[in-house]
Amino acid sequence: MKSVFSYPKWKEIPNINLYLDQVLLYVNQICPPVSPDKEKGLTASMVNNYVKHGYLPKPDKKKYQRKQIARLIAITTLKSVFSIQEIAQTLNTLHTDTNSEKLYNAFVDYMNEDIDPANPIIQASCQTVKLYHQTLALVYTETEEEETNEY
Repeated sequence: MKSVFSYPKWKEIPNINLYLDQVLLYVNQICPPVSPDKEKGLTASMVNNYVKHGYLPKPDKKKYQRKQIARLIAITTLKSVFSIQEIAQTLNTLHTDTNSEKLYNAFVDYMNEDIDPANPIIQASCQTVKLYHQTLALVYTETEEEETNEY
């Protein structure tokens, strides 16, 4: 289970357009499932549903741009705690104030280095994700210790 966050900054996300299979590989390397036995990570059907419901802009000629990849990283991270509808509403609310690059970098700064963003929505949502990961780490540690003590 991943407990140390290491998300790429906006400029580190590929600036070339990627096909869906490339996007899935990239995003799943950055955001592995919280619990491998429960989740399989980001899938093609998830991305297609996000596009279908308007949570993610349509790809251009089946290729995804940096902005879409950044949004998928944020969605994949936040979906361990929030519903996709809550995530979409939050992202849409944030976009009325600021551009994608600034929002994404504030998210990364907080997730990677605990640098407080000026935006309380980003701070609260990131804290929730981090606390969820911490709780799972404690639960898995205790479960492993109990299993070890049984032998």
